[in-house]
Amino acid sequence: MNDMHEIIEEIKLRNDIVDIISSYIQVKSAGLNYKALCPFHSEKTPSFSISTQKQMYKCFGCGEGGDVINFVMKMENVDFMEALEILAQRSGVEIKKGKISDESKQNINKKQKLYQINLDAARYFFKSMSGSNNNGYKYLKDRGLDDKTIKYFGLGFAKNDWNDLNNYLLQKGYEQQDLIDSGLAIQTKNKKNYINRFKNRVMFPIFDQRGKVIAFGGRVLDHSLPKYLNSSETMLFNKRKNLYALNFAKKNIKNDTLIVVEGYMDVISLFQYGIKNVVASLGTALTVEQAKLIKKYVNKVIVAYDNDEAGINATLKAVEIFNEVKLNIKVLNLGKAKDPDEYIRKEGVDKFNILLKNSIPLLQFKIDILKKKYDLNNDQDRLLFTKNVANIIKNIKSPIEVEYYINKISKETNISIDAINSEIYGKYYKKNKSKKESNKKVEEIKIKKSGIEIAEKQIISIFINEKKYRNDILMNLEIDDFLFEESKEILNYIIKSNELDIITIDKLKKIGISENYIDDIYDIKIDSSINLNDIIKTLQRNSLKKKRDYLLKRQDELQLNKKNDKNIEASEVDRELLDIAMKIIRLEKEMKNIL
Repeated sequence: MNDMHEIIEEIKLRNDIVDIISSYIQVKSAGLNYKALCPFHSEKTPSFSISTQKQMYKCFGCGEGGDVINFVMKMENVDFMEALEILAQRSGVEIKKGKISDESKQNINKKQKLYQINLDAARYFFKSMSGSNNNGYKYLKDRGLDDKTIKYFGLGFAKNDWNDLNNYLLQKGYEQQDLIDSGLAIQTKNKKNYINRFKNRVMFPIFDQRGKVIAFGGRVLDHSLPKYLNSSETMLFNKRKNLYALNFAKKNIKNDTLIVVEGYMDVISLFQYGIKNVVASLGTALTVEQAKLIKKYVNKVIVAYDNDEAGINATLKAVEIFNEVKLNIKVLNLGKAKDPDEYIRKEGVDKFNILLKNSIPLLQFKIDILKKKYDLNNDQDRLLFTKNVANIIKNIKSPIEVEYYINKISKETNISIDAINSEIYGKYYKKNKSKKESNKKVEEIKIKKSGIEIAEKQIISIFINEKKYRNDILMNLEIDDFLFEESKEILNYIIKSNELDIITIDKLKKIGISENYIDDIYDIKIDSSINLNDIIKTLQRNSLKKKRDYLLKRQDELQLNKKNDKNIEASEVDRELLDIAMKIIRLEKEMKNIL
């Protein structure tokens, strides 16, 4: 093993944490876990707990905790690499030192130290918020958060003091340069002193995907600027490549979907209400790196940014980035609420779930935004709106979606479908065919239908007389794929009576099959010229066409109802229409694949 990550994981796997800790101190079984007197502070009652499942330890007295490597580092007073070598030697894992440069070792040790500094800082911030008189605690309670949620997210408070955290961490043995490298301390302008980066702010620990604290976000409690302040970029933290709360959301993904919001409070408030598949970008516009990170976990996103002008502009930019990485995008319509946090606190989780269910498809969102710029009662505005929508529709690849939105815009603007098509396709668009051509099409359909009837009766004839082909037919066709009720009756009868080799006319009459149908079946001559595979494909195509025709009919009904009934909820109808359109696309694709 040459990869350092693999080496670390192998060492942790081979060194059971209970075995290692029990070689230093006495431990006792406590159900599934173990307990002991903490080796890091003086105590009479055991508050040191060891989890065999998580392979972690935690002292509820002094707050120390970590994995088996952290424990050896503390007990042996060594750095990360030295602890790793101790455990490697103990478990027989070979670390090929020639493969790990001194620089790599230094970087590994540095990262581990920064992780520990951030963890200690997070604990300090959390303790600093204790007490109901604390301004940070009051702020979070006023925002509707309960104690359980505050603890779950490790929320804390940076005191109104420039030096407290810096001095605390120095007293714990860290070097000043380590605190600067962690982004928690900064140098004063005169370059003589060092102060806290965060002061008088509610603190939000930022975790990586594995749940390690890599940075902080702070929300000011006075009128200082900026309102929100993040840690500076470090060896651990690059805001372009991380998402707030992804470590929680990845465990709670629903319907292959993540909800993307703008702020920490949006995430936390939704989480408290049970909406847990939610993440936020970190004080910056969404980046391609963040979109790619989301793509690793899901294929669908619902964008739920703030409902002001800045939020709408951010949404328009974000959806383009999500498009780049091939994510399926919908947008949350918050109505009059300014953000998801406000909506869910005012309206409750049930209404919010309905809102999620009715999220707007990307194209509809773009059209809705464009519509706000124009007065559709004004002729000039209506023309400009339609031209701009045509430019949006040009980029749609799905012909069904194109047709759906052209019909929708035509009804909304009272501009003909032909005119909109001409605007989109220019000289390449051909208008509707003449009545003569349409009549010719009807004749073709009748011919095709009669061909399908013959194919179906041929299949039934084979099914009745040739037992060896029955399994092939049943594997490729379902009963609902057949046009005639008599065909379905025969299929059901033979499936139930699978011992029958040949079905006689008398047997068919007994199950109520009409004489005309029986005559048609027995008039068919089955010879070597009939290709069973071709007949099956004919019926498969017809079955798909029937399903598609039903959906097209339903589509027309919905559009008509929407136009004539003002009490119908438009968003519900639009959602069903789009769902139908997507199903039609899939059916037509299946039809094309039957060669």
